[in-house]
Amino acid sequence: MCLAMPGKIVKITGDTAVIEYPGQTREAKIIDGEYSVDDYVFVSAQIIVQKLTKEEALATLKEWENAA
Repeated sequence: MCLAMPGKIVKITGDTAVIEYPGQTREAKIIDGEYSVDDYVFVSAQIIVQKLTKEEALATLKEWENAA
């Protein structure tokens, strides 16, 4: 089982997005779909796999905080 933390896209250059997570940023490839800065996403193996609504992402991040 994989537990994913949502991140927020803060920059897009070509097919690479910079994703901001609490305390860090990472890069991920855009393989399929349309994404914009400020979108919340799940990333697996450095590839964006799913877009989330802001409400879904913030609720999930709150659960991560409560679990820590």
